[in-house]
Amino acid sequence: MSLPERISTLCKATRIVIQTAIARRYAKALFTLLKPSDIQSAAESLTALSGAFAVSRELRVLLQNPIIGRDKKAAVIRELGTKAKAPPVVEQFLAHVVRKSRIALLAEIAEAFARLADQASNRKVVRLSSARPITDASRAEILQKLEGATKGTIELTTNVDPRLLGGLQIRIGSTVYDGTIRGQIDKMRTALRKET
Repeated sequence: MSLPERISTLCKATRIVIQTAIARRYAKALFTLLKPSDIQSAAESLTALSGAFAVSRELRVLLQNPIIGRDKKAAVIRELGTKAKAPPVVEQFLAHVVRKSRIALLAEIAEAFARLADQASNRKVVRLSSARPITDASRAEILQKLEGATKGTIELTTNVDPRLLGGLQIRIGSTVYDGTIRGQIDKMRTALRKET
């Protein structure tokens, strides 16, 4: 990789880190403004609006166009918030985000807010990967054991990945518990490389 390419890659990585930090600050600010009873509806409306922003090119162009006044953009986002059944605080928050020209970070803000909402409700999103589809009975048993181990509510999503060969892989946040045959083979391969 040439020096200009490395610099470009480093700049992109730095930009992503900065944007993520900004999105977290906005999400935390919104979280502190809400009543506990409004947190879940706020998370759902932010996710819906984030999806609309990602899908609709026209909406992105409208909200990011410097020619269109910030008050008009704020009015549009308030109307969308009403349609998404967002609490009034969320509508005001989104209008503020538009006025500060941070609407491009809506997906990151929604994701950061969803994590805060999950932590507040002691709800954890768990992804279960297996080589073959698991039965409903096995899924219910795994869900019960996970809820007992984490002492919280689990939102379990399952994924079939034949490359795992067998066993289960469980991802809770950024932690991965790998009990797959492929994972064991990879560990052996790494151990053998260290010995040579």
